[in-house]
Amino acid sequence: MVNLVLKELLVQKRMLGMALIYILLFSFAMSSLGEKLPLAIISAVGYMFVMYGGAWDVKADADRLWNSLPIPKWKIVAAKYLAVLIYVAAVAVLTWVTLPVLSRVGSAKIPSVVRVDHAAAAAAVVVGLASLYLPIYFALGYMKARILNLLIFVGSFALASLLQSALGRQPAWQAWVEGLGPAALGALAAGCVLAVASLSFLVSWRLYARREF
Repeated sequence: MVNLVLKELLVQKRMLGMALIYILLFSFAMSSLGEKLPLAIISAVGYMFVMYGGAWDVKADADRLWNSLPIPKWKIVAAKYLAVLIYVAAVAVLTWVTLPVLSRVGSAKIPSVVRVDHAAAAAAVVVGLASLYLPIYFALGYMKARILNLLIFVGSFALASLLQSALGRQPAWQAWVEGLGPAALGALAAGCVLAVASLSFLVSWRLYARREF
């Protein structure tokens, strides 16, 4: 399992430089978000790692290689899911290092601090999106799933806007959410994300087990 996760990280090492460039671009392009900028950057760049991970596997014909070895398919699937958390952590660290510098030499609108709750929310967003995409990826492969992946990525922004608008029109729901408090709300969100990710993993495993290589 450890070797499989390391494989996921090694094939993405060339993305680190690109991730820094994206952080710089998004910092200025989305500076109007204010203190929510780190949340947007970590979510967007973190999910890019998920998107590109399959591309490197296709180039290396990794699926055929790993399935020719005596490795349980559930471990291959689990490595993808575990790698998502590491991608988010890596992007969060890059963002934490980069934003204070940009806030001093760039724009005053860029926040100089990456809050823990924003990083945690970004992790939930990326894991949630990956949980929607990975079953499609394991069922169809990267080439067939990439269009749906792009739709998931773009659609997530529209969904976030719709949810915010819907809550705004439902004062009772909004009051209930605000009344939970940060700790309870965080625990509820973490539980929901964990449940979705667990179900996604099981579906991915079953779909991947049926594929022929």
